[in-house]
Amino acid sequence: MTREESQCIERLVRILEEYQERDPKYDLLRKILIDNTIQEPWINRGCIVFSQYFDTIKWVCDRFAREFPNVTFGLYAGSERSGIYENGMYHRKSKEEIKKMVRSRYIKLLFGTDAASEGLNLQTLGTLINLDLPWNPTRLEQRKGRIQRIGQEREEVWIYNMLYKDSVEDRVHQLLASRLKNIQDLFGQIPDTLEDVWVEVALNQVAEAEKRIDDLSESDANPFYKKYQDQENIKPINWEGCTLVLDNFEKKKILMKAWY
Repeated sequence: MTREESQCIERLVRILEEYQERDPKYDLLRKILIDNTIQEPWINRGCIVFSQYFDTIKWVCDRFAREFPNVTFGLYAGSERSGIYENGMYHRKSKEEIKKMVRSRYIKLLFGTDAASEGLNLQTLGTLINLDLPWNPTRLEQRKGRIQRIGQEREEVWIYNMLYKDSVEDRVHQLLASRLKNIQDLFGQIPDTLEDVWVEVALNQVAEAEKRIDDLSESDANPFYKKYQDQENIKPINWEGCTLVLDNFEKKKILMKAWY
């Protein structure tokens, strides 16, 4: 490395050491969850906190447990790293055990990585906090789907997305949000190919990023949407007056037939 590069890295290390225990996202998280001077504390409504990174979520859990040892909460992650914090101490638990604790309301606060964004029903929790935002907005929808689903007890769920102003993350999501509705209408979901948009934004190649979004063609659209967007393709059927019932063999044959 050049001398300038070495000095830059040394400065970065000093900044990290100086601010290691001063994290603005954690301070805001604690305020949202616990502070009752502004609004109802989110922990009272039940909350899941997401991060893409295990190291991040584990650091937050450890610090929260030190500050609030009387709060019992869970950590839901992959690779057998799930557990609960009780009386400030961490105890390893299986994912199934944690699910039962959430359903029984023994746990009203859950921290998780994206391992918790699929196949997990959390209707007893009414709020969600994203410590960071994945590049693909579809994953945000998957996270939201953990609490916004059939069986949710509250009429509305609260969601708080955290990001650093003017960061690459902020610029990427501003760019996607400006076009999100049209893309959602066209594809039925956000295509995985948009995950590469952040590279262009990070390199200040915003024009290229916008072109990548706009170049997505209808040929790549969700096939369900393509099949049923034209109302002429949908034949009206009087289901209540239908007298024909398929036997198991005919049902299997129809279901195995290509529909696109």
